[in-house]
Amino acid sequence: MSMAHANGVRAAERVECKCNRSAMPQRLVVTGRSREPRARFSEELRRLRSERGLSLRDVAKEVGWDASRFSKMESGQTLGGPEVVPALDQFHGTPGLLVTLWEPAVADPTQFKEQYRRYRLLEAEAVSLWHYGVSRPPGLLQTDAYARGPAAWTAFVGGVKGSAR
Repeated sequence: MSMAHANGVRAAERVECKCNRSAMPQRLVVTGRSREPRARFSEELRRLRSERGLSLRDVAKEVGWDASRFSKMESGQTLGGPEVVPALDQFHGTPGLLVTLWEPAVADPTQFKEQYRRYRLLEAEAVSLWHYGVSRPPGLLQTDAYARGPAAWTAFVGGVKGSAR
């Protein structure tokens, strides 16, 4: 190794040693708004409504959902659904803004208690859902009257009247 190269390495080492990263200033928060996706979405909903001087009832009347739903969305109790958020975007004249904030809020696993987060991840991967439940007794317990009962109810609720045999 040449002397010039060795001195160059030592100079670079000295520069690195003099650089104290902990002395760097903290990054300033620009907006002062929450960094949590759910809270950020709620804050933005509240801000958009209050800037226009509207009540929750005014928004509900114009958008077509109940005021209690918007109250829960603004307080972070619920996030609403994929049909409500685009309607709010259109109402406030913010195309895509609320949907952009809503998507990470819905996907954020921290909104669930620790014990349920694993199930949320499994649910996201699921392609079908099966539910097993008992809706009537097994065949040996069915009498003719019982077997005809569901057919009679089908006719009552608008189905085709017929025999259940």
